[in-house]
Amino acid sequence: MTKEDKKHVNLDHARQAHQIAVMKKIVADNKCPFCVENLMQYHTNPILKESEHWILTENLAPYDGVKKHYLLISKKHCTGFWELSPEAQVNLFEMFNHVRIDDAMAGGTIVMRWGDTGYNGATVTHLHAQLIFGASREEGGEKILTALGYKSKKL
Repeated sequence: MTKEDKKHVNLDHARQAHQIAVMKKIVADNKCPFCVENLMQYHTNPILKESEHWILTENLAPYDGVKKHYLLISKKHCTGFWELSPEAQVNLFEMFNHVRIDDAMAGGTIVMRWGDTGYNGATVTHLHAQLIFGASREEGGEKILTALGYKSKKL
């Protein structure tokens, strides 16, 4: 893929066949899949909650083995958290808290990658956070794996 092809999504990081099919359409359409005006064209899961700054939905391509995998998508098109207003930054944690109260899981993980997908392993460049709930070690035993970036070569 060329750098221009990776403008909105990075097919190299896709994990599931249906995700790849949707992402190929996104590349062909040259639209950001997480911008408010495009979201429902590519994302078929319902919007669960919306605030002034964020959209909460379930991930279209959840990581293997998760119980729940939510996305919090910035309504502002940006690629870095520093581009958000202080209000939007605070509102993100308010939205996390909403999910925690509604789902009442015993523990979870928050992932937010930013910038160039060639460095962070993300599939979509538009800033979003992921709230992931897995099973307990006793329930599932295996770790949920995802890319957080690429290892640096030791010098």
